[in-house]
Amino acid sequence: MPFLNEFIPAADVEKYDLKAINAKFVVGRTNARDWTVDRDRDIYLRNVATGAGAEPELRNQTTWTFYWHGELLTLRLDLLDASGGPGEPGWSHWKLVWLNGSSGLPLHLEQFRGQIIGDLREALTAYQGSGVYSADYSEYSITLEIGEECVL
Repeated sequence: MPFLNEFIPAADVEKYDLKAINAKFVVGRTNARDWTVDRDRDIYLRNVATGAGAEPELRNQTTWTFYWHGELLTLRLDLLDASGGPGEPGWSHWKLVWLNGSSGLPLHLEQFRGQIIGDLREALTAYQGSGVYSADYSEYSITLEIGEECVL
């Protein structure tokens, strides 16, 4: 089954202990109630914090949890640009600024680096810029840039 955007079912809130994860973000909580999930591969992508402020460089800074085969990774992704509307092709350009606070992947996952980044690209493509709130695009693509400062 491919990635899909959905509101998180109560059973999955329990299964993935999302209440405990939520407590770590946005001054003790996050309002993230939806995700992009591939249940068959046990992977989810969830936006847990978005920057605040009028300046695009601040409000486009986002923090995500990326659960990959039993491992919870924390990412900072900056949305550099996006375009598209209902019925049109849509796209977004993301920059991976850090992974696990720039400490990178745990040692036991380093051999899967390419697969993890590939799965992240796939999840961001399915997310379509807004997850369950995305427009009904005719097609969607993403560019994922890895920042110089990002340790993988």
